[in-house]
Amino acid sequence: MSFARLVVDLDSVSANYRRFVEASAGLAGAVVKADAYGLGMEAVAQRLKTEGCEHFFVATPDEGFALRSVINEGAVYVFSGPPDADTAMAFTLANIVPVLNSREQIALWKRQNGAPAALQVDTGMQRLGFDPKELAPTLLEGIELVLLMSHLACADEPQHPQNEKQVDVFSRVCEDFPGIETSFGNSAGTLNGTQYQGGITRPGIGLYGGNPYLDKANDFRNAAVFEAQVVQRRRVNAGGSVGYGATYVAPRNIEIAIVGVGYADGVSRVLSGKGQLAHNGARLSVLGQIGMDLIHVDVTDDPSIAVGDWLEVIGATVTLDEVAEMTGTSGYEILSRIGSRVSRVYV
Repeated sequence: MSFARLVVDLDSVSANYRRFVEASAGLAGAVVKADAYGLGMEAVAQRLKTEGCEHFFVATPDEGFALRSVINEGAVYVFSGPPDADTAMAFTLANIVPVLNSREQIALWKRQNGAPAALQVDTGMQRLGFDPKELAPTLLEGIELVLLMSHLACADEPQHPQNEKQVDVFSRVCEDFPGIETSFGNSAGTLNGTQYQGGITRPGIGLYGGNPYLDKANDFRNAAVFEAQVVQRRRVNAGGSVGYGATYVAPRNIEIAIVGVGYADGVSRVLSGKGQLAHNGARLSVLGQIGMDLIHVDVTDDPSIAVGDWLEVIGATVTLDEVAEMTGTSGYEILSRIGSRVSRVYV
């Protein structure tokens, strides 16, 4: 039994995906790496398949094999490519398309007798992929190249000059590979315009209700609610301390709820003493330090809260974007760090 759950609204995932379908001049794929950003790759991928998605992207070989086990049809791309000959052979047998990022990976893949592959071009992130100056179509002789791709570094800031620089570099590379399908746009890139998209877009965070932008309001549908149960309610007398380090001392008699979730489940300790949970739309202050398994919240003003009640950790009241800002990180990190002890429930 788990005292915490992530309630995933698959209809909202579908609605968010349809927004990217409408925005894409070509096809809309889906990035389902990191267990679909914490929401659960199997359920999310199966739902997106029913929405017509035919192109799925993951980060690692193990993710690719796991995805292929639940998606029989459609393309599965692995961003990291094959690390060794055994993995390359396994990709071929599983009908997985590697994204080739180096000459070494090209050499490995040439042994796979013309199996399809994608090619990554580094247009400005200094991450995975080829320097455009190194590329020539002759490098890929003996390989069925099915996709040419790159990744935008600053799409979350539409006016950033890096975006146009990368478009220019990628466009020039594509001229050397006529007739090859392309993929460029992430969530923000897809929404920023067709010049940032390529033929297959790769939305990620927007599918899951996160904000693709740094400076725009989030108008995607919330796709998940993170909740945890009250495991005890107790009274703390004035002067009593709460939690590790006795960092909170009650200024008066108060009532607290002990909630069955902690930093082992993905709740950042940065929220100690300043974060909030919620119940029926009312906010509850976190008291003291957040523990590995438990959180204390002030429930003095709500005598109805009892053992077994579910409190919102992230959802409609305490939003993903709010928690990301308070902890100094992004919605990507918050979602993907929700732990394996947290049950996934699909509605």
